[in-house]
Amino acid sequence: MKPTEFVKVNSQFWGDHLRSVSEHLPASHSRELAGPLLYPRMLVLTETPDWNILELVGVSREYRSLEVRRQKAQSIDQYFGGAAAASAPVVRVLDENVIKDATIATQGGRGALGTRFPGAESILGNELIGTGDKLLQFAPGNYSAFERVLLVSGDDSSVRVHWTFLAIAVHRSEPADKYRDYLQRLVNASDHLDPVGTLSVPRGEAEQTLKRDPFASTYLLHDLQKNTVGDFLQQHEDILLSAFDATQLIREPILERQDDAGAAAITPDFILERADGSHIIGDLKLPLLQTEPGGKKRRRSLTVPEGLSRLTQYDEYFGSPENRAFVKTKYGIEVNEPRKLLVIGSHETVDPTDVDQAAQTTSVEIIDYDTILRLHLAAKS
Repeated sequence: MKPTEFVKVNSQFWGDHLRSVSEHLPASHSRELAGPLLYPRMLVLTETPDWNILELVGVSREYRSLEVRRQKAQSIDQYFGGAAAASAPVVRVLDENVIKDATIATQGGRGALGTRFPGAESILGNELIGTGDKLLQFAPGNYSAFERVLLVSGDDSSVRVHWTFLAIAVHRSEPADKYRDYLQRLVNASDHLDPVGTLSVPRGEAEQTLKRDPFASTYLLHDLQKNTVGDFLQQHEDILLSAFDATQLIREPILERQDDAGAAAITPDFILERADGSHIIGDLKLPLLQTEPGGKKRRRSLTVPEGLSRLTQYDEYFGSPENRAFVKTKYGIEVNEPRKLLVIGSHETVDPTDVDQAAQTTSVEIIDYDTILRLHLAAKS
């Protein structure tokens, strides 16, 4: 199937399916549903040399026409995370395999998940854990679907966490008509109260949270490019606090160096102080406006390797007792061995080599905004 055919089939099928669900199910079966349905906002279609990959991303309280994004990745291993090495995979994907409401993780990644993201415990579902560093092994000719699956690769030093609404991988040798038939079988096999491509939120606090939060994926906020880093963090403060079990968010702290008077200050995007007294220092890899010395604003353009490099600077900064004492005096927080976090767009791929290189000097965590939203919802449920 050519990439252009893949785009056409998916755009029509998922648009028709989700529109039909939104028009009929909430009205005719509202009392039977566990709570309001959430819908994806974007259709991400990724081409690799051998595979076509569909992913529905974004979170919305109501169905809107799906925006379409096309991109390329070096390999299917790069897209789904984990090394491409010959080690035994966590899961060998069989023909027309459907994995739903589950967690697929390396053993090291699962351990890091338990210690760093305790809120994820309520969304783990069926756990599939393996000792190798490769998450998935695909075979030509299959149609592999991952519905509401948490993918966790890495180990105690560095971890990549990604929750997916729905992802489907199909080998490029498969024809368009056969793929369309597969999609119809996938939809027909699901419970009519739990349609493919949706998420039901329990009634109660989570439902009320949806009504007051700016609940949409970052790359779908059309005003995002007008926002500064500070604006964005202010708008999403409650989401970040609840997702990471934090009590305080410090936006764009200016950290002057006390151990090297000639060195420039560093300015991470945020510091989170968690309920247990630990801290997370992080950056957003988003197309936001940032203020330069002198007051000028410019659009940031930050790659994953650049973001990871910035995190290593923070590790070095807080290794100095003089710097830690300065931060305590200036911001009233005692930061020691903080976690380092890079937040990326949910459609972005991460090269495991970049993570491995960063892990040689410091531990890092990479998480996307859809996953943060999912952790936020779990905390409110």
